[in-house]
Amino acid sequence: MEELREGDIAVAGIPFDTTCGSRQGARFGPRGIREGSLHFVYQMDALNKGEKTMINAVTGEEVCFPFRDILRDTGDLTVYPADVEHTSECIRAGVEEMVSRGAFPVLLGGDHYVTFPAVEGFERAWKKKKSDPRLGYIHIDSHLDLSDDTEVWGKHYHGSTARRVSELDSFSPENMVWIGASGGFVSRDRWDFLRNSGAVQFSVDDMNALGISEVVNRAVTRASEGCDSVYVTIDIDVVDHAFAPGTGSYVYGGITSFQFLQLMDCLRSVPAGALDLVEVAPPLDPTGTTSRLAATGLIRFLLPKISGR
Repeated sequence: MEELREGDIAVAGIPFDTTCGSRQGARFGPRGIREGSLHFVYQMDALNKGEKTMINAVTGEEVCFPFRDILRDTGDLTVYPADVEHTSECIRAGVEEMVSRGAFPVLLGGDHYVTFPAVEGFERAWKKKKSDPRLGYIHIDSHLDLSDDTEVWGKHYHGSTARRVSELDSFSPENMVWIGASGGFVSRDRWDFLRNSGAVQFSVDDMNALGISEVVNRAVTRASEGCDSVYVTIDIDVVDHAFAPGTGSYVYGGITSFQFLQLMDCLRSVPAGALDLVEVAPPLDPTGTTSRLAATGLIRFLLPKISGR
């Protein structure tokens, strides 16, 4: 990561799905998302030759070429499939270094557990900058990931991520927001934690009733209030199974692919210091649709950062 400079976007894969409690395959997510982005790379190479402007035919948004030279793919962080803690420390160290160098991490999972050590690394870097930082958290997912303990994985697995984040020094539930719950049942202790801790959640019904832009605006207000930065995590299973079948814990009643891209556009307004996208499992979707959707969403989010002269 020595090539990283202040203001760079650091893309890193985390090919780890050992704690996945459903169908595995998310360890292939980083490669799948990268492959899903190749169509954009080809277009970018063609358009980057000389100054020109392209227009989004729906929104009127301008995309200017050539792109800024700030996108760095740092490869995959080291993982140890049979050793969760060793893997976690590699993730912490990698994210800490990215943030300490002034880069914006874009992390490709991996199952949703990898978010927790990534957030720990994010917090470590902020503690170097400031003695007592306050950090916000936005969790976009069909599931709450608020399990406290399990018989198989204990306190560290892909369904406990948000609960573990809430226990970190720099995070308070009052600055934590959940977006995308789409039905199903949760245990009483998880529901009570969400309702009584000061956290906020917006379900898919809320997204449909209020509109995605309004939900994100409210989420930004809550997650960023009094905070130095915000960590954003996105589980691809927030998208309905009909549009994103390549994930382990798929759902029905999630958002559409169109809504997902709207969401990624709106997330540009978040004062984020890092973002991850997890649970893409290419072996479960031979068509490549899920990988391509994930890649397209990330491109939509990053466009304003890399575009412009």
